[in-house]
Amino acid sequence: MSFASPNYSRAQVNRAGRLLAVDSTPPKDVDWATDALANWRACHLYPINTFQATLRGRVRKFDSEAIVAQRLKRAPSVISKLRRFPSMNLAQMQDIGGLRAVLGSVAKVRKLEALYRDPSAFKHELVSSKDYIANPKPDGYRSIHLVFKYKNEACPDYDGLHLELQLRTQLQHAWATAVETMG
Repeated sequence: MSFASPNYSRAQVNRAGRLLAVDSTPPKDVDWATDALANWRACHLYPINTFQATLRGRVRKFDSEAIVAQRLKRAPSVISKLRRFPSMNLAQMQDIGGLRAVLGSVAKVRKLEALYRDPSAFKHELVSSKDYIANPKPDGYRSIHLVFKYKNEACPDYDGLHLELQLRTQLQHAWATAVETMG
């Protein structure tokens, strides 16, 4: 499988995001911005793939029933988020590439979280985290969100891309899915 390489600078990606976030952008500019967004999204596939392989290996060591999933944020969702947060730069959006591990217990979630928080065991930089298990959202949502800045000496084209890793239990996943479906 071949993976996309970045065809646009981060400044161009940010410009594309600004153009897509407003309704008054001329069609020619929308076409260019849509191409830039498509390339930017596709560039996240390689980092997601490598993260997913590591995640599966780590999870199997202590929860053989765990579910691991990965996804690219859909283009309409990216654009919607840019419209909701006008000051956000597309190149800094943290959840274009996402992964999720659904485990059997909170103890297993915490064990996996500890592995990903240990900088000696993981070369990617943890740039932010949210503990919605200890501090649930008002709608009851619970999960751990860890955002990493990707680093890979073998493929430096992808360095600096952000990926979000969500860790939750099966019950927390069922709740999140139900809330998302209702929303």
